[in-house]
This record gives sequence, structure tokens and C-alpha cells, in this order.
Amino acid sequence: MILKPFTIMTCNVGNDRAAPEKLIPAVKSSRAGVVGFQELSETQSEALISELGGEYPYQITFPGGFAGKAILSKFPILESEQLHLSTVRPDLQARIDVDGTEVNFIVAHPPPPRPHWRGFKFDRQTWQQITTLAKLAVENPPAVLFGDFNLADWWGEYAYMLSTGLKDAFFEGGMDRGHTLPKRIGPWKRLLALNRLLSSLPLFPMLRVDYIWFTDPLLCNRAWVGQDTGSDHLPVLAELVLEK
Repeated sequence: MILKPFTIMTCNVGNDRAAPEKLIPAVKSSRAGVVGFQELSETQSEALISELGGEYPYQITFPGGFAGKAILSKFPILESEQLHLSTVRPDLQARIDVDGTEVNFIVAHPPPPRPHWRGFKFDRQTWQQITTLAKLAVENPPAVLFGDFNLADWWGEYAYMLSTGLKDAFFEGGMDRGHTLPKRIGPWKRLLALNRLLSSLPLFPMLRVDYIWFTDPLLCNRAWVGQDTGSDHLPVLAELVLEK
């Protein structure tokens, strides 16, 4: 038996880059049942709480700039906690009642890899964070692990994620390449006037770093890239169903 489909969205809001006047309509038009945010600022958090309370009565917000995260849900949130697997970027976990079935949702945003003589490489703490997140999802099905993972889909780390038993929604049901980064230039500490000018110019994303991973008995009907929120990342959405 397959239950009613529900839509998931992950959205890196760029630590204030996605202004509320653009972010709020994008979330509303997505019609997602559960939305996970990364890089959530205080201003963005306040806007989500005040303007999306009707559509998303269940909200967990931990604003904090690059470490900030939130989950907004149309379904009841039964339990939630921060996961302190990283000393700089805690992740966020919630058990949500989706039409009578408890689903484990984890919003993640590991720090980016560092330059290495072999290319780019995650430091030991970050790689342990990523492997632990994968294990938590796989060992507590049905689960959705979503967010900005700062890894490309041709890297060995991506192959590792698939080897754990996690499924990549875009690989299963993607409608295009799923590129989400960079939609625009990120913040600079110098040449602020030039940065403000350039940051308003949209770019053509070339990388897929934002993911919706899921476990059995969930299935993915389709996955797609969402509309521009003003961030340097584009959101990713997936329509999932629970098979019983």
C-alpha cells in the first residue's frame, strides 16, 4: 500500500542573503509539507515565524548565521533536538507524524572541505559528522536527511553516502541536473560596494551540493530545483511517498 505523497524542501538561505520578501513567497509557493533551512539568520527566522505560522504551524528554529537551522512543518512535530556532532555547526533532528507514520527528519550542513594536495578534503571532525548523520538516518527509518552537504555528486564521499543505503532523491527522480550553486556570488569582506552590485546578478549554477537523502520504505516520485530565494543556493524539492 502506498500512502498520499508529501513534498520535502531543503533551502540554504545564505545567512541573510535570502531576503524575507523573496524567501516567504518561495516557501509558500513550494507547497512543501516539511521545509529544512540552513544558514538561518535572526532576521530570517523572525520572518518565518511571523509570516508562515498559518501555513506551517509546527516550527523549530535555531538561528545562528552559518550555523543556523530550522524545520517548518505542516505535520505535527513530536520531538526535536540539536545534534552536536560538530563544534561549529550543530545539526537539527525531528520526529514528525506524517499522516500517522513517524518519520525521522535531519537537517544537516557540514562545514565545507578544505584545500588539499589531492583536491579538497573534509577534516576528520566533519567527515565523522557526515558518517554519523548517515548512520542515524539509516538506523532510524523511515528517515529523511536533507541539507547543504558541501560535496559534489562525482566525489567519493557521494559514493559513500549511497553505500550506506541512503537514496538520493535527485538520482531517483530528478527532472534535470539538480545544480544549486552558485546562484550568485557569496559575501566578501572587502570591496563591499562591488560585492553588493555583483551579488544581485544571477549566475548559472554548476554544482549539486544540496541533497534530499531518504531511506526505505520511502519512495521518490520526483525531485526538482526550486525557485530563486535570493540566496547563493537554490532550494531542492522532492515528492516522497511512504510504502507500507
